[in-house]
Amino acid sequence: MRLSARNARRAEEEALWPLKVLRRATAASSLEDGAFTLVLPVLAQQSTGNAGVAVVFVAVTAPWALASLPIGYLADHMSRTQLMRIVAFVRTGLAVLLAALYLFDNPMPAMIPAVAFGLGSCGVAADIARQSLVPQLVLDPDRFVSANTEIAKVSLLYGGFVGPLLGGWLLTLNEPVATTALAAFAAVTMVVTLGLPKTPALLDDPMRVRTMVSVGLEGFRHIYRRRTLLTLAALSFTVSAIWYVWETSFTAFALAGDGLDASSFTYSVLLLASAAGAVISTRAVRHATKTFPLRTVLSMSLAGWVLWFVTPALTSNWWAVIVCLVLGGGAGLLWNTVSMTARQLVTSGHLLGRTTAAYRMVTRSGRAVGAALAGVLMTHMSWQHIFALCAAVIGVVAVGIFALYRGRSMLEPEMR
Repeated sequence: MRLSARNARRAEEEALWPLKVLRRATAASSLEDGAFTLVLPVLAQQSTGNAGVAVVFVAVTAPWALASLPIGYLADHMSRTQLMRIVAFVRTGLAVLLAALYLFDNPMPAMIPAVAFGLGSCGVAADIARQSLVPQLVLDPDRFVSANTEIAKVSLLYGGFVGPLLGGWLLTLNEPVATTALAAFAAVTMVVTLGLPKTPALLDDPMRVRTMVSVGLEGFRHIYRRRTLLTLAALSFTVSAIWYVWETSFTAFALAGDGLDASSFTYSVLLLASAAGAVISTRAVRHATKTFPLRTVLSMSLAGWVLWFVTPALTSNWWAVIVCLVLGGGAGLLWNTVSMTARQLVTSGHLLGRTTAAYRMVTRSGRAVGAALAGVLMTHMSWQHIFALCAAVIGVVAVGIFALYRGRSMLEPEMR
C-alpha cells in the first residue's frame, strides 16, 4: 500500500511537471513585462509629457486588434511552445534595441512607442500561446480553474509586483542602466522559455497566408455560436475600455506634478498594490467561482472595480489609493479567471488558439479604445471627473448584468 501511495504521488508529480515549467516561464516573462509596463510610460512622460503616456498605452494595446488573428492561426497550426520560444527571441531583440538607444545617448522619442508596439505584439503572442497551452498540459478539465488561477496569480505577482518594483528601482539609477538590465532579463526569459516541454501542433494542415484570414475567423464564429462567450466578450470589451480610460489617466495623474507627483519608484509601489491584491485574493476567487452563479461572480467583481475607480476621485490620500488598488487587483483576477476558464471548457483543443485570439482581439481592442479616449478626456476634464465617470459606467454595467440575467443561467448549462 505504501508503494502504491508513493507511485500515485510520483504519477501526480509527473502530471503536474509541465504546468510547473509553464509557471516558471510565465514568471520570467511576466517579470519582464511588468518592468517594461512601468519603464516605458515613464520614459515617454519624460520625453513628451502626458501625450506620450497615452501614445505608449495605445501602442502596447493596439497589437490585440492588429495581430491577434494571425497569431491565433499560428497557435493552432504550430507547436505552442515553439511559438513562445520565437516570441522570447524577438522580445530580447527589441529590449536590446531600446538599451542600445539609451547607451549611445540617442533615445529618439518616436522609438519608444515603436518598441512598445513590438513588445505589445510579443505579449499578445505569448498570452495566446500560454492560455491555449494549458489544456494540452493539464489533461483533467477539473483542474482548469486551479491551473488558470495559478498562472494568473504568477502573472500578476511578477508582472504587477516584482517587475514594476524592479523597473522603478532601476530608473532611480539612470535610463541606460535600466534599459540594459531589462535587456539582460529578456535574455534570461528566453533561456527559461527554452525549457518548456515540446507540444505537437493540433492541426496538420499546412500554413498558408491566403487561408489565414478565412481559417482564423473560425474563432469569431465559435464565439458567436456560444452565448456564454459572446456575452463575456461584449462585457469584457466594455469593461476593458473603461479600465484603460482610468488606467491611462491614473498613470498620468500619478506622475504629474499637479497629481500625486510620484517618482518612478513610488509609482512602482502603486503598481505593486494591484498585484498584491490579486495574490492575496487567490483563495477567495476559487471559492467564489465554485459557489456562486456567473452573473453574481461578475457583479461582485465589478462592484470591486467601482470602489477601485472612484477612490482617487474622492481623495489623493496615498493610503486610500493603495487600498483601492489592492481591492482592484482581486476584482480583476476574479474577472480574468472566469473568462479564461469559460473559453477552455466550451472550446475544443484544436480551435482554442483561434478562439482565444478572437476573444482577446475583441476585449483587448477595448484597451486601445480606452487609452485613446483617455488622451482626449485628459485635455477637457479634471482627473477626478474622469475617475468618477469611469466608476459610474462600471457601476451601470454591474447592475445591468445582475438585472438582465436575473433568473437566467448564463453559463452553467454549457460548462457543467
